[in-house]
Amino acid sequence: MRTQGVLFDLYGTLIVYGEMDKAWDAWYQVIYDTFRMNGLSLDTAGFRPFCGGFFERPEPAYAGDELTAVERRLHRLAQEMDVVIPREQALRAVEQSLDVWHDYVHLDPEAPAVLEKIGRNRSLALVSNFDYAPYVQDLMSRWNLEPFFDAILVSDSVGVKKPHPGIFEQALRELDIPAANAIHVGDSQEDIEGAAGAGIRPVWIDRQRKDRWRAKPESDVMRISSLTELLDLLD
Repeated sequence: MRTQGVLFDLYGTLIVYGEMDKAWDAWYQVIYDTFRMNGLSLDTAGFRPFCGGFFERPEPAYAGDELTAVERRLHRLAQEMDVVIPREQALRAVEQSLDVWHDYVHLDPEAPAVLEKIGRNRSLALVSNFDYAPYVQDLMSRWNLEPFFDAILVSDSVGVKKPHPGIFEQALRELDIPAANAIHVGDSQEDIEGAAGAGIRPVWIDRQRKDRWRAKPESDVMRISSLTELLDLLD
């Protein structure tokens, strides 16, 4: 069947990772400085272990507030440290920490041309696991990616994360296409398993040609090493 829609992951797919040890060190320093400003007594070495798994731990339950997922994570950490951080400061820390982290990632230079060509006769959606949806929207605008997409779905605002099929199913609804006529391009196991679970054909982008999976993907999963290779699959 003809591919009517293409779904893209963001981080690791359209955005390429750089020196991530430095990225996380920069992120940590902003968080640490914010906690110290609000009464944390631990030094930087003592506080660091408490930040381990900040984004990997289960997301705090929604409590009827207006907080984004990352704000709820920061609030939980503050409670564990017996520190009170005013929301304005917490939000500033979130944005500053993301800003410095993004100094170490960059948009794949192939992305604009690939998106433009594919989007000429197909619908495009962004499907991203990210805990702060406003930042993704700002990033898409800053890098002039927003015009390429007919739908932008971020887990923070959707309420479920890949590999949950719900985020893919919402993308299909917004594009108004059936799963059988869509593909999803991503770099993680969550991308591949989530897309397949929603009935969407997955395409694994593996730039380094390294197997980073907890379990190997099915042999029939299409694999590319660059965004440009995707054009050949769709021709």
